[in-house]
Amino acid sequence: MKRSKISLALATGVTLLVAAAAQPAFAGESKTKPIMGIPSSAVADFGGAYGVHNWVESLFYYIMLDNRINYIFKEFGNVDRQIALNTQLEQMVLGGPNNYQGASMSAAHADLGITMTQFNAVVEAAYNACERNEIKYYACNDLIAALAPFTRVIVTK
Repeated sequence: MKRSKISLALATGVTLLVAAAAQPAFAGESKTKPIMGIPSSAVADFGGAYGVHNWVESLFYYIMLDNRINYIFKEFGNVDRQIALNTQLEQMVLGGPNNYQGASMSAAHADLGITMTQFNAVVEAAYNACERNEIKYYACNDLIAALAPFTRVIVTK
C-alpha cells in the first residue's frame, strides 16, 4: 500500500493535532495504559518523553508551513500552548504519564469547522515529523491508529 493511501486510511485518527486534545482516559492515574494495540515500548519508540516533545515540535513546524491548515492555528491557537498540550496528550496515548491538562477533543475543535482535507494535512505533518525525528514508521502508525477514534469529533464540516 502506498504511503498516501496509508495516510488517508489512518487519517481517521491523527488529530491529535488539529488543536488541543483529549479528555484523559484514566483520570486520577499518574500513568496510563497504552491504548489497545499500542505496544508497551511506544514511548521508548519515540525516544522517551524528550523524543515525544521533539516529535510534537516537528509536527507543529510542518503544520505551520502548510497553508491548508496553518491559518487555523494562527487564528485560533497559541502554538506554544498547543505544543505543550499535544506533548502531554501524545505521552498519555502512548502509555506515558497522564498529565494532560487540555480540553476534550470535542470542546477543543467544536467551533473550528475542520474538514477531512484539513485533517489529512495534519496526518501528513505527523508522518513528516516522524521522518524528521527518525521515528520508525510502525511506531508512527501505532500512534495515528490509536488517535483514530477522535476523528468524528474533530472533523465537523
